[in-house]
Amino acid sequence: MILGANAQLTIERCQELARENFPLIKQYGLIEQSSKYTLDNLKHSWLPQVNLSAQATYQSETPSFPDQMKTMLAASGLEMQGLAKDQYRVQLDVNQKIFDGGKASSERALNEAQDLEQKAQTDVDIYGLNKRVNEIFFGVLLMDDRIKQTDMTLEMLNGNLDKLQSHVRNGIATSADESMLRAEILTMEQSKTSMVWNREAYKHMLEILIGQQVGDRYLVRPNSAEPGTTAINRPELRLIDAKIRTLNAREKSINASVMPVISVFGQAFYGYPGFNTFENMISRKWSLNALVGVRASWSLSSLYDRKNNFNRLSTARQQAELQRDAFLLNTQLEVSRENDDISRLRELIASDVTIIDLRRDVRLAEESKLRNGVIDIHRLVERITDENSAAQTQIIHNIELLKTIYDLKNTVNQ
Repeated sequence: MILGANAQLTIERCQELARENFPLIKQYGLIEQSSKYTLDNLKHSWLPQVNLSAQATYQSETPSFPDQMKTMLAASGLEMQGLAKDQYRVQLDVNQKIFDGGKASSERALNEAQDLEQKAQTDVDIYGLNKRVNEIFFGVLLMDDRIKQTDMTLEMLNGNLDKLQSHVRNGIATSADESMLRAEILTMEQSKTSMVWNREAYKHMLEILIGQQVGDRYLVRPNSAEPGTTAINRPELRLIDAKIRTLNAREKSINASVMPVISVFGQAFYGYPGFNTFENMISRKWSLNALVGVRASWSLSSLYDRKNNFNRLSTARQQAELQRDAFLLNTQLEVSRENDDISRLRELIASDVTIIDLRRDVRLAEESKLRNGVIDIHRLVERITDENSAAQTQIIHNIELLKTIYDLKNTVNQ
C-alpha cells in the first residue's frame, strides 16, 4: 500500500522530533530568562542608589563652651545652652555612579559569554540523541527486512511441503520426511516471532524518543550516499570556543576590578543637630540640611591577586586548546575507522550477491530433484537454510552500511 507523506518517517525527521521532545530542550529558555534577569540587574547598577534612614541617639557628652565664655555671652544677653544629648535625624542619601572603570560592561560581556557557553553545552548534550535515534531507527529497518526475508523462506518451505505431501500420498516419500519439513517451518516461524517482538521493542523505544506514536507509519530507508566532506563541524568544538570566550571575558573583568570608581552623591536630612553647630547650641530646633559632593574609591587589594588570576586564566585557555586537539584527533580516528568499515561493507555486499546466487542455484537443483521424485529432505532443508542465511547476512550488511554512513555523518556533523 502506498502511504501518504504524512504516514512516512525519515531518519532526519525522527532526529528533529527527538530533539524537540528531549526535556533538556527547555534549558534554552531557562538560559534566556536567567540572562535577561542578570542584564536587568546590571542596568540597575547605573541607576541612582537611594537610601532612606532614621536614627535617634543619646550621648553621654556633647560639645559645649567653657563656663567663662558662657558667662561672657550671658552678660551680652546671649544664652548658650549647648548641644542636647538627645539627637534625631531623618536622612536621605543619593549616590550616582559616573565612572566604574568598565566593571558593568565587563560583567555584561561575561554574562553573555557564559550564556553562550551554557547553550553550547546544551547543544552537545542534545547532539548525542542523533546516534541513539540512528541505532533504533536502523534496528527497526533491520527487523523489517529480516522478517520479509523470513516470510519468503517460509513461502518457499510451504511450497516444497505441498510437493512433498503429494509424494507422501503417492508413497514416494515417508511421513518422517514430512515431519522434518514441518519442524523446519515451525522453527522458522519461531524465528520470525522473535524478530516481530524485537521490531516492536525498537518501535516502542523510538516512540519514547520522538514523543509520538509510530504505529503503521512507514520508515523511509535512507540513501547510501556518503557525506560530501569529512570536515569536522561538531558542537563540541563550538563549546570549546565558547569556553575560551568566557575566559577572555573573565580577563577583562579582572582588569576592570582594579579600576577606580567615581560617583557623585547628595545627602539631605531633617533633624537636630544640623550642620550649623553654633546655631544648634543656641536653639534646639530641628532643621533641614543638605550637602553634595564627588567621591572616588579605589580598592587596591584587588591588585594582590591580579597576576595569579591572569596566570590561572592562561592555564585554563591552554587546557581548552589541548581539549580541542584531543577531540579532533579522536574524531579523525573515528572518521578513519568508519570510512574503513564502509569500504569493507561495500566489498562484503558485492560478494553477498554472488553467494546468494550460488546458494539459490543449489537450492533450485534440490527442488528439481523433489519435483522429479528424488527425495532427500535433509539436503533440501539445508540448501534452503543456506540460502536464507546468505540473504539474512546480506540484509545485515546492507543495514550496517547505512548505519555506518549515518554514524559517519553524525561524527563529522554533516
